[in-house]
Amino acid sequence: MRNILLLINVLISITSLSQKKYAFDYTLVYNLETPEKNESKVILYAVNSKENNYVLTIHEKDSITNNLIFTDQKGILVKAKMNRSDFFKAETIVNSCEQIFRYSSKAKFNSKKYSIINLKDTIIKDTIYYHYVLKSKKSLKYQKKKKIESAHFIIDKSAPDFIPFLYQPIMYEVWKNNKRIPNGYPKSIYFINSDGTKESELKLIKAVKLNKYLTIPDECDYTNDERRIYSPLVNFNR
Repeated sequence: MRNILLLINVLISITSLSQKKYAFDYTLVYNLETPEKNESKVILYAVNSKENNYVLTIHEKDSITNNLIFTDQKGILVKAKMNRSDFFKAETIVNSCEQIFRYSSKAKFNSKKYSIINLKDTIIKDTIYYHYVLKSKKSLKYQKKKKIESAHFIIDKSAPDFIPFLYQPIMYEVWKNNKRIPNGYPKSIYFINSDGTKESELKLIKAVKLNKYLTIPDECDYTNDERRIYSPLVNFNR
């Protein structure tokens, strides 16, 4: 009887440890500037330089708390809050299923409406950067009506092994169909409207090496097709 109880305890322990684990090796720190509103704020992105299907976005909620949003384009969304001090100290961010949602984006179906075009290199303060743009294939009239913006990427050439950082679903889905853009993390991502006006810009403050993990319990790993069928859906337009 004692051996049976011991076996049960071992099985329970193994089950509780069954989880999906994501690794992050860089934090990209950006200042988001919105000229029209005269606003700016700092946003952190924890990323994996070898895998770009997932990203952890960190916003400051207040002086004590961070808002965390994790997305895996293969089917997972996590929303959580965490003490700022604890976040920077923690090696692993552990999530419960209550914080995890099945994720889907309409970008998969809209990706053929966009293209990525490599442009001529650009020079900023005597440094040469790659430059490419993600833009709609629709007419300017349609883009103006729907307020569709073009995203310009200014890419640092010093990190050739860094897979493209594409934090919006449409960026990632279009890239999957056209992987001919250069590697490297963005020094800047700026958005231009159909009139040629800059609407907003992410300006890189720094890129910092990181050793952090995020875990998902196996029972709510919605990248698994069987679990995706029986879970609530959170859908994003972009």
